[in-house]
Amino acid sequence: MTDLSRNKIRIILVALLSIVLVLQRSGPVYAWDFIVNAEPETRYAFPGQTVSYTVQVSVVVPPAGVVNLLVSPWTPQLDGLSFAFSPTASGTPPFTKTLYVAVSSSKAPGAYTIPVAGFNAATGFRTDYVQLVVLAAAPITDWSLSNPTMNPSSPKIGDPTTFSVVLRALSTNQPYPQSVRVAAILDGTFLGSGTLSYPGPTGMLMTVTLTTPWIATEGHHTMLWTADPSPYSYQDPYRYNNEATLSFTVAAAPPPFDFSISASPPTQKVTAGESTSYVIVVSLVSGTTQPVSLSLAGLPSGATYSFNPPSSAPTFQSTLEIYTTKTTKAGTYTLSLTASGGGTTKTASLTLEIEAAPEEDFNIVVAPTSSEIQQGEIATHTIIVNALAGFKAAVDLSVSGLPTEATASFGQTRISPGGTTTLTIKISRRTPTGAYAITVVASGGGKTHDATIALTIKEGRPLSLFEMLAEYGLVVIGLLGALVVALIVLVAILILRRSHPAPSPAPPAPVQPSEAFCSSCGSKLASDAKFCPKCGAKRSGT
Repeated sequence: MTDLSRNKIRIILVALLSIVLVLQRSGPVYAWDFIVNAEPETRYAFPGQTVSYTVQVSVVVPPAGVVNLLVSPWTPQLDGLSFAFSPTASGTPPFTKTLYVAVSSSKAPGAYTIPVAGFNAATGFRTDYVQLVVLAAAPITDWSLSNPTMNPSSPKIGDPTTFSVVLRALSTNQPYPQSVRVAAILDGTFLGSGTLSYPGPTGMLMTVTLTTPWIATEGHHTMLWTADPSPYSYQDPYRYNNEATLSFTVAAAPPPFDFSISASPPTQKVTAGESTSYVIVVSLVSGTTQPVSLSLAGLPSGATYSFNPPSSAPTFQSTLEIYTTKTTKAGTYTLSLTASGGGTTKTASLTLEIEAAPEEDFNIVVAPTSSEIQQGEIATHTIIVNALAGFKAAVDLSVSGLPTEATASFGQTRISPGGTTTLTIKISRRTPTGAYAITVVASGGGKTHDATIALTIKEGRPLSLFEMLAEYGLVVIGLLGALVVALIVLVAILILRRSHPAPSPAPPAPVQPSEAFCSSCGSKLASDAKFCPKCGAKRSGT
């Protein structure tokens, strides 16, 4: 153990003992405390050089206060050295500062102890010690290698790979430029070396790159960079920083990108003017997935297609939609499906069967198709006209086959395909009972179709007085009106007769006596004879 280490231990023990004493004296009131730690313990420099130390101030007992850093106590041996804390010399712990020590060109060689102190009015000084060794002015340079890298950073088997490292001079007592030899060793095999010219100044970063690429091979590898390799050519006081190591692994080469395609179903049927679809599946077989685009060939004239999505990275699913027009020619077609991506192309065959487009037409639907009602009731039916093969013309409706004293009416007598209307059939009480076939006829666009309604009429129930009055009220009112008119006329005639009496009749003309004859013997009788003078028979009428 060095004297410097023993000094640090003593300082820490004294600090801890001071804390304990302060806590005992202050009772329940606790004072805060801190410690100072400076690294590295030893630095080497030539006259005229500057070196640096890292100073860390940590809290031992919170809460913390402001700590000022300084080199204290000052001793004559520190003459010829100048000190500066960066970025500032104070702060609230925990914090880290950099102490720069500049060695004058006239400073005598030797080992110098530097007290790095932190001061707070409440706690006093806390000190750590570092050592600076000033070397004789010999041709000495402290070379350092750091930050080894490779390009590409993750090589694959067969990739040309280059290696780089950062070279810098940490200290020197010689002017620049300076020469230094750097070597590269991979897995114990010497890859190359060369003597480089370092232009300076001290601390400048210089990137060194191996000019000949290494062809990557599978496995774990270690790259070793060495500055001033054996046999040593320079007076380098710190050879521990003359090497930089980079370990890496080259994985086995991945399989090449490959994929497969399939379509479901393999065959589709469609009527001209309509559309159909297939499900396309693009599956990753091997390698790292890459974008794949889809296309189709072989469609007849008038047919088109679309993919959704048209491209993606496997594994993915796309919907192939095929659209036809009414003029698309009927037939069976073999379609070629192509998938391309990542330098790979795959094809598959699809079959499309196109049937000729049907003639435009319509049909008529009646709901319900039958009704059973009584005399005096109403039957209601819904009429629906459906378009076939794109039929668009308006349709006119009519009805036939109605029984006696039955009427029919439509909510609309003209409707468009896809429309509906209502047929109302009204039956009177005098409509004969029985079964009737009512025909609903629809005509339009040069087409005529019909539908039949089975109508059954049953005998109606007897009318109530109120129903009779409701049904025959007008007839009764008419008869009563006629009777009233007849009575008025008769009364008027009687009144007229009384106001104008008829003239007296003329006296009758005298009656001339006529000849009489006996009813028994036929003899002529006198006008005043009561008996026949011939036969004595009594005169008739006496």
